Amino acid sequence: MSRLANIASRLSRGTEIVSAILLVVALVSIQALIGGTRLLFALPAYALLAAIALLALGSLRSVKSLPNQLCLWSAVLFFGYIELRAATSPAPYLAKFDIYSVWGGLIVYFFTACVFTSARARMSIFACLLAAALAHVLVGVIQFSSGNNFMPISFLQRFDYGRRASGFYICPNHLAGLLEVLGIFGLSMICWGRWPVWAKLLVGYSTAACYAGIILTGSRGGYLSVAGSVLIFTILSISILRATGANLLVRIGGAGLAAAVLALAAGTLLIHQSDDLSERAKNVLDDKNMRLDLWRAAIQQWKLDPLLGTGSRTYQFYGRRFRTEQVQRDPIYVHNDYLQLLSDYGIIGAGTFAIFLVLHLRYGWINARRLGPKRIALSHRLASNTMALNAGALGAVGAYLVHSIFDFNLHIPANVLLMSFVFGILANPGLSRDNIDTKPMSRMVFWRLLLFALGLILGVRVWQLAAGEYYGERARVALREYRSLSAIAFALKGIEHEKQNPNLFYYLGRARVLAGDQADSAARASFYRAALSPYEEARKLAPLDETYALELAFTYDGLGRFSEAEWMYDQALDLDPNSTSAKQYYQAHLERWRTSDITPTKKEQPDLAPKS
Repeated sequence: MSRLANIASRLSRGTEIVSAILLVVALVSIQALIGGTRLLFALPAYALLAAIALLALGSLRSVKSLPNQLCLWSAVLFFGYIELRAATSPAPYLAKFDIYSVWGGLIVYFFTACVFTSARARMSIFACLLAAALAHVLVGVIQFSSGNNFMPISFLQRFDYGRRASGFYICPNHLAGLLEVLGIFGLSMICWGRWPVWAKLLVGYSTAACYAGIILTGSRGGYLSVAGSVLIFTILSISILRATGANLLVRIGGAGLAAAVLALAAGTLLIHQSDDLSERAKNVLDDKNMRLDLWRAAIQQWKLDPLLGTGSRTYQFYGRRFRTEQVQRDPIYVHNDYLQLLSDYGIIGAGTFAIFLVLHLRYGWINARRLGPKRIALSHRLASNTMALNAGALGAVGAYLVHSIFDFNLHIPANVLLMSFVFGILANPGLSRDNIDTKPMSRMVFWRLLLFALGLILGVRVWQLAAGEYYGERARVALREYRSLSAIAFALKGIEHEKQNPNLFYYLGRARVLAGDQADSAARASFYRAALSPYEEARKLAPLDETYALELAFTYDGLGRFSEAEWMYDQALDLDPNSTSAKQYYQAHLERWRTSDITPTKKEQPDLAPKS
């Protein structure tokens, strides 16, 4: 019997090591692929997470420290509601981003809380992520110094943010959301971790790079979130030091204060080296910021269905409907995670999130007291890996509580997975003598089987989605490069695998219009007519999206079918009444219709160039 137990223990240990490696690869790969903001680029990480969940079956009966059951059930309550509401969203394709992000996040969360409980192993994960953060910061330095939107992976592009650093992400605010979490964990590992001096020096270098990278992002929300996380960490550290006596509190506290002053001075100096960063730092709280209009639109959206919300990712449509004339960039996100949750998922979504958050913070604070002052009073040992992780997790959640007021990091899959790891740490701080689970069958098997089931479902869905998303991305890139025939071929292949993705039909329609623009006059009308059917299919799949109505209007105009174009413009303007560009397109349409017996000039035609 002891031999069988030994084999089972070694199997469990082996699967945990493999799972930890896969977890690092999943987190780093999704960060490198623009944070997984396109579904295709999140799928490799989701496939790895599915494998981790399946491997967890090898740890089914292993004895681990016991996670807090209220925390686990609150995760089921909150994320279960998100899954159910997303499944009934009027934008089913866009809802997939939330659905799979939640599945991936739950796997990371349950794996961390129920299987991967070793504090030393968790610290190793963060060490790997800090090393990866150096690559982000290096890319950010190049972007900041050159200002040419450099991206290290050639087929990926970021938006034009000038000199603001975004690393491998497409947005500087998302990079700040990553670095602020890794930075506070690095700080906690340096101060309270039980690592040798040389290791702490390496972690210290990476941590300093993280905070320098946040400065280069120019993210004002990032600046405020760093202040919030450091404040929480300082309060926790003072609480810990008070248990050691006044002498050590003064010595270590004084050294920490001096280090903080030096860091603040260095950061201020770096900001003042750049006019752009200096200007953004001066306007951290800007009462004229466009975000205020986005927030008002989200509140108007929420009023349409206060209890359940209008559905996953529907702000993209209602943000257009309720935007002011000041907001002419496409309002895809609210730039406030709380308001986006409220508007998309209603009071129930916000309420279940509040339960989830409060229970985890409460348990994290209880453990902060137990692992800090109480443990030190009994053992007289200051350093503790478990304490360092708990303090870092509380600081990381504090950072996101602040940053989520201004940005949408919790809608970026890479950052969702990272924060799932953080909340898993709060739900189960790690191995200690007083919370060993001696009854794994009664306490842990259910959660591990749930983890396995999540992995099985996610793995199957990734397999089903991969081909359609791959060909869709190929079609999008071909359109961007004006290769119309290639785009048509890729879009048709994608539709063979996925018939519920409006983007594939949109790409097919756009490619046919582009092919018509590139053909002679005899073939142009044929290509335009061929574009109408996929545009109509896209509009059926996403009736709230004005894009497809506008594309139909442009195409009808190109065919000289002005009365049908008029109807499509009415639809588009009803969905987006304050869009300046839509109004300009409509005026151009009226002018073409008025002079329809005359060949219109190129200047009078709506822009049919493919969108990036």
